[in-house]
Amino acid sequence: MIDTVSHAAEGLFKRPDAKEGSNAAKLQDLRSRQILRRRETKLTEMQQRLEKRVASVGLTSLFR
Repeated sequence: MIDTVSHAAEGLFKRPDAKEGSNAAKLQDLRSRQILRRRETKLTEMQQRLEKRVASVGLTSLFR
């Protein structure tokens, strides 16, 4: 029962596959590039937040 609920939930958020046709391959390519770009942006933002956190901790420890 739990498996069917999780599969149903996954189906709600999954993007539909592109239909057959001339633009289907272009659409799949565009989506894959967007996913990669989002992943890279997310990693970059995480790194920037970490560096900012480390810098602020370093500054506060100097003033204690």
